[in-house]
Amino acid sequence: MLSKTRIIIACAAAAAAAGLAASLAAPALAASAVAGPHGQLRFTSNDHPASPATAATTSNRTFAGYQAPVPAGSATVVTASFTVPTLACTTTDRAIAPDVGVPVNNYKSGSLAGLFTGCVSGTAVYYPSVVVNGTETDYPASPVAAGDVIDLTTKVSTNRTRVQVTDVTTGVTQKIIGPGARASAAFIGDEAWATSSGQLEHVPDFGKLTFKSCLLDGKVLASWHPHAYQRVNSIGTLQISTGGFWPGGTAFTTHFQHS
Repeated sequence: MLSKTRIIIACAAAAAAAGLAASLAAPALAASAVAGPHGQLRFTSNDHPASPATAATTSNRTFAGYQAPVPAGSATVVTASFTVPTLACTTTDRAIAPDVGVPVNNYKSGSLAGLFTGCVSGTAVYYPSVVVNGTETDYPASPVAAGDVIDLTTKVSTNRTRVQVTDVTTGVTQKIIGPGARASAAFIGDEAWATSSGQLEHVPDFGKLTFKSCLLDGKVLASWHPHAYQRVNSIGTLQISTGGFWPGGTAFTTHFQHS
């Protein structure tokens, strides 16, 4: 079992002028009250820039996938499905979190539905994790297996928030309904993990991960013209690449490139 602090980097943005450099040094905004089996969740403020550079794909230290802005405070629903990848694990602990999320309250916090996907002491480990307005709940007693089909839903309105992870293969659902918030954007992709000191975990070799049925407010994700992100390490080496949308605009892939 890891003794490290778990961080799902999610749900936050800064003005375009802040840029990537600011995102790397951003302090934690909030922390969950109870540490999960692999540590405690914290959000940082600038992981998903509100106004990214004009490049077709922006490099980011903590995220690979797509994000689209939404009208501030609008009722926002983001959904996606994926098949749990088989990890090629070594003895080194590595982890990511495929998820769907909604930054809220001017990117100061957020909610998400995701799946811990990592190598722990040489063994592949998967389990659901949901976050409501910065508060994390893990479900290590609800294990997931490689090959299972996972449905993810995050719904945010000013009245309430609903986050849900469903293992379609086993029929098990983990869901929390909590207070509402003001949506700022929506994203689908792979988030990073980090230690309590802020050091990012390396990326496990997941091969290829395909996000399907990607919808934002019932419309195909591509129709929102979301911005693409790829994950790089501190020296700019590409770790996770993000593919283009398939015909129909509801699916894309992320690809392991380097740990």
